[in-house]
Amino acid sequence: MRVPKAVSRLLLLGFAVMVAALSAQTARADDVYLDFACSGVSSCNGNIVSLPGGNFSTTGITVTEGSGFYAPGSQFTMAFDTSAMTISLTGLGALSGEVFTGVITSFQPIVANSTVDINFLADWPVIPTDVQTYFNTTSGYDSGFAIFLSSSNAANSVDVTITPAPEPAAPLLLSAALIGLGLLVKRKGLLPGATVA
Repeated sequence: MRVPKAVSRLLLLGFAVMVAALSAQTARADDVYLDFACSGVSSCNGNIVSLPGGNFSTTGITVTEGSGFYAPGSQFTMAFDTSAMTISLTGLGALSGEVFTGVITSFQPIVANSTVDINFLADWPVIPTDVQTYFNTTSGYDSGFAIFLSSSNAANSVDVTITPAPEPAAPLLLSAALIGLGLLVKRKGLLPGATVA
């Protein structure tokens, strides 16, 4: 059976739409971010505690947000627990309503002579509404690290950079394209049992 030219063109167009959708990124993902670090905070004002099983938790580490989204010097408390795989950032002072809640997806401690560097990846399914608007999405993701002095457990350096999570646009576009293609093929009477409108 020979496939009509119109159908082959539609299939080719559908394939092109699918490839474009799968390769699409969130428009603002490359240039929009929030960066939380110990800049301007003496010794990060917090500790990191070693837990059984090679895990770590914090007593709360003070960080500032330095991307320019918040006012200069805006402070947050960062807390994480690798045994529960949780991480959070909570605004201080006027920013007390700004709360980020994340899930650590992986972490790797690197032990040096006097410090331990905990590198981690995290998803942020809960971010403040104003950040959702800024990111143009409802969630974020990041890679970050926290370094502490192994002798005193004092946090020595922290950096968490949250960027927008890619939108799930590709599956939606693909579904819409396939539904449209199916309706068009049915309307043209190219499917067995289909009636021509």
